Amino acid sequence: MSTIRGRPRKNMTEAERHDFRLKSSKMSHAKARRIAWGEQHKSPSRTSSTPPPSLDALRDAYRRRNESCEAMIRLGSMLEDIEAAQGVGYKFEKFNDSGTADSCFIDYDTPWQTGIRGFLKDAPDLLAAYKTLMRYKKLSADFRRAIGLQDPNPASLVFDGTGDVGLASIRERARKLLDGCGRSFHEFSGKIQQALIEQERK
Repeated sequence: MSTIRGRPRKNMTEAERHDFRLKSSKMSHAKARRIAWGEQHKSPSRTSSTPPPSLDALRDAYRRRNESCEAMIRLGSMLEDIEAAQGVGYKFEKFNDSGTADSCFIDYDTPWQTGIRGFLKDAPDLLAAYKTLMRYKKLSADFRRAIGLQDPNPASLVFDGTGDVGLASIRERARKLLDGCGRSFHEFSGKIQQALIEQERK
C-alpha cells in the first residue's frame, strides 16, 4: 500500500490533496507531549476590552494597511483582539485524568482550532497572508509596550478613545512615535524598537 510522502503530486485530486494535508499535519507523540506540556504551563493570553472584528472589517483594514502608520496599528490591534477572544494553541482531547502531559493528545486532523488561524479558516484570502498579518500583530503589541498602554486596552484606543485625562500622556507618546513615520513599515517598526530600547535603559 502506497503512502503519501514529501510534496503532493501535481495531478492529485482534491480529495487526495485533503488527505495529504491531514497526513502532513500529524506529528509524533513525543512532540505532541512536549506541546501539551507547554500549553498547560504557558502564561495566560492577554485580554481586550474590544470584541473581535468581522472578517469584512479585517479585510478592509488589510487593504488599507499601507495608507499610514495609524492604519498599520489598527490592523495589528484587530489581530490582537482576535487572539484575545479566540485564544492561542491547539485543541486537546483528554483520554485519562492523570493530570500529566500524557493525559492529552492533539486532535491531529484539525490542527488549527484556535487562535487567529482558526478565526481565518473561512477566509482563505487572509489565511494566505498569515505571516504578513503576524508582523502587524507584533507591531501593535510593541507599540502598546512603547507607549505604556496596558491590557485590556487595545492599541486602537489612542485613536478612538474618549478624552480620558489618564490617557493624555499615553496619547502624547503615541503621537511622537507616529509623527513623521510616513508609510514605511520597517521605518515605523525601527522607531518603536528604538523607543523600547530607550525604555530599558531608564
